[in-house]
Amino acid sequence: MRALRATRIAAEAETLRLRLQVRRLAVCASLGAVAGTFLVSALVLAHVAVWSCLRLRYDWMVDSTAVVMTAGDLAIAGALVLVASRVGPGAAEIEARLVRQQAWRAVTETLIWPTLLLRDR
Repeated sequence: MRALRATRIAAEAETLRLRLQVRRLAVCASLGAVAGTFLVSALVLAHVAVWSCLRLRYDWMVDSTAVVMTAGDLAIAGALVLVASRVGPGAAEIEARLVRQQAWRAVTETLIWPTLLLRDR
């Protein structure tokens, strides 16, 4: 009876954890898509503005203008990758994982004793 209850609790905790993880990933993906759209639009406009400024106002050559703008793009992309890599599981997801682990421990502890007792006979 105790093993059945612990198994049910573990399954419910795992379901909750997976549901929260999927929700977090969906929110991150949708926010990332919207932010990506705005970022692409802003970068295109910024590229046109910087290119015009460097070429017309400062009389830069085409090659040096392209190199400077590429370096700037790489720096921005690196910063965005760092921010995206910092997103982690929330408190509810961590709690659900702990509950699942405790429940599975209870299941294994409950099922080990009858197995040991039957094996000794």
